[in-house]
Amino acid sequence: MNWMSILGLCLIVFGTIFSFFGIYYSDKQSQQQLTNKIQQKNETIDSINTNNIKLINQNTYLLNSSTHVYETNKNLVSQNNDMLGKIQKYQQDIEQRNKRIESLEHQVNNIKEYGYYATLDIYGRNFTPDTGIKFNSDLSNRMEKILTEVNGKTFVKNGNSVLPEIDVVIEKYPNFPFGYWAKYNLLKTKGDRNWRECAKKAANIFEITTSINGHNSMHDEALKAVKTDLAANH
Repeated sequence: MNWMSILGLCLIVFGTIFSFFGIYYSDKQSQQQLTNKIQQKNETIDSINTNNIKLINQNTYLLNSSTHVYETNKNLVSQNNDMLGKIQKYQQDIEQRNKRIESLEHQVNNIKEYGYYATLDIYGRNFTPDTGIKFNSDLSNRMEKILTEVNGKTFVKNGNSVLPEIDVVIEKYPNFPFGYWAKYNLLKTKGDRNWRECAKKAANIFEITTSINGHNSMHDEALKAVKTDLAANH
């Protein structure tokens, strides 16, 4: 074997050795890189798991807080409902008291305005005079010109001169119900449709006077008669 063959063989051997070490080194680097990447991924996964644990803990805390807040809100709502119920009852009590006060004030005003007239009879007298005794007042004198008695019953005189007398009584004594009572009876007898307006006015006042203690019983009789006429001619 000549030296050229030996040299070629040596080159082949060295080439094979260098190729082997090159491949080995390259594989080792690749494996190291793969190992590094796997390690990085594992670290990333560990970091994600750690963050997830933190998130789970935070969510658990938030859920517990939400439950606490819910229970607190539930208690507050219950307390508010109780308070609203008490306020509503208090307002109802105030409204009832105000209505009662308003009713009492209305009664007091009625007594002030109609208390005196509630004690008067159809002639405007606060007592019935005995035989030989004359009751004298401006109102009673005017009503005597308007009224007449037949068989113990009192009627409104029928004549054109009576209406002006009645109007004067109504003008001077607007809270005296028998003035309106007399006018409605006269107008009804004449067939004047305006009698209903006077009858309603008389009824309104009689409703007040009959509610006052100590009123004259003629007011009850007159109110009953007015209501009967209004109901029969509605």
